Parts: sequence; C-alpha cells; structure tokens
Amino acid sequence: MKTYDSEVYGKIPEPQSFNELIEIITDTETDDHDEKYKFVPVRFWRGQPDITWKIDSSAYRRIISSTKSIDYNGELLYYEKSLLEQATHKGFRLQNGRELTDMELLARLQHHGAATRLVDFSRNSLIGLWFAINNPTEKTGILIGVHSHYVGGNESKLELNNYSDTIAMIKDKTYPSLWESPEISPRIASQHALFLYSNVSSDNYGSLKLPEGAKANIFIAINPKLKQQLKEILSQVFDIRTKTLFPDLDGFGMANSFNMHLNEMWRW
Repeated sequence: MKTYDSEVYGKIPEPQSFNELIEIITDTETDDHDEKYKFVPVRFWRGQPDITWKIDSSAYRRIISSTKSIDYNGELLYYEKSLLEQATHKGFRLQNGRELTDMELLARLQHHGAATRLVDFSRNSLIGLWFAINNPTEKTGILIGVHSHYVGGNESKLELNNYSDTIAMIKDKTYPSLWESPEISPRIASQHALFLYSNVSSDNYGSLKLPEGAKANIFIAINPKLKQQLKEILSQVFDIRTKTLFPDLDGFGMANSFNMHLNEMWRW
C-alpha cells in the first residue's frame, strides 16, 4: 500500500483502487475495548476534498476571517448565541408546529449553510467518501474516520439542555462530543448525518478536538486519479450523488446548476 506524507495528518495510506480503499475501511482490527466486549469497531466518517485543509468548523473559519481576537472559545460562544437569537427571531425555530431545541436549531442551520461549531460526519463511510472526492477534484482529498469509543455523547438521545449548558459540559473534555440530530431535515436522513463538536482545539489537526489514542482516528488519502474512479462507482453502483444526498429543493437546484454535467440528471 502506498503512503502519502501529509503536513497535517502525517504519513497515511493512499489506496490506488476502490478495493484497496474498502480493505482499509473494513479493517476489523480491534482495540482493548472491542476485545473485551467483542465489538466490531464502529467509526464516524468525514470527507474533505483537499488534504491540506484542517478539520475546522465553519463557525471557527468564519470567526477567524472576521476578527483578530485570540479568545476563539469566547468568540465562538458569543457568535453561536447570537446566531440562535437571530434565527429564532426570524421564525426558524418553529418547524411542523413545534419549537426546536437549541441543538436542533443549530443542526438545521448547519444543513442549510449557516456556520456553526458542529462538524459534519456520517455513519456511512461511502457518504463520507463522496464529500472527499468532490470539488476540488484535481487535489488529493482525505477520508477521516473517528472511532465511536473515543467520543462523548450517544446516538438516538435527545439533547434537551439549552445551548449554554450543553457547551459547559464539554469545557474540560479532551475528546469531541457527538450530536445525532432528529431527522428535522431530509438531508440529515439521506446523509446518515451526525455531528462532532468540541471546544476550540489548538492541535495540528484543526479546531475540532480529535480523540487521542493509537486507534482512535484513521486518515486515508484519496488522490485525484482515484477520485474520478470513485465518483462513477458511488453514483452508478451505490446511487450516492448530489441528487440523493440533498433531497430538497435547494439540493435539486444544486444538482442542476450550470456547472453540473447534463449526465448528472440521470444514472443511465
């Protein structure tokens, strides 16, 4: 297996085919926790199309592009509270006759393009891969996997605390927390989506604090040549493409924008 020497992620595997990639993704090598409880390792997946990008939340990127403040955790707290207040004022907290919680509202805003501290991951490795192979296609991308045993939070658990209390709970954690939103958006269901979030990290990987441990994270380089092969495989074999991952009006418009090839309208 070839390796790629990344400035951010170190020396990581660089598969040359879909089969090699699947071998890495489906590796069932276990850690001590898995051995004790006979679990198959479960990971959450995120794809980024440029391997030089760190794992930064969109809110972090927005803040550092607008302010010279060095207290990014304080800035982030103030920013997201303001975002929630403004979204509530605009009526976006109400959906299908009920009020969304703070975290539900953040998830809804995130999936409609707003900048929040939530970082998108998927339970489905191939969906994470789709995001790794899209624009820019001419650069090496990266598929990131985070082991479920090294994060906080739970699947299928409501977060009823208000925003301030939720953030206070992660203040001293050395690992990220997981938030699986209810399916308040069709995108969340289609993308098997969940979010990781943390206080702002100064680690080399970026502002999202990744868990520590030899088997906590996995990084896979996706070179431009392989990207082209994978795009066809994901679309034609697995029906993973823009239209299916963004099954709403905004996504339909995205799938039929001027820069999308006409063939994107059909699978065959």
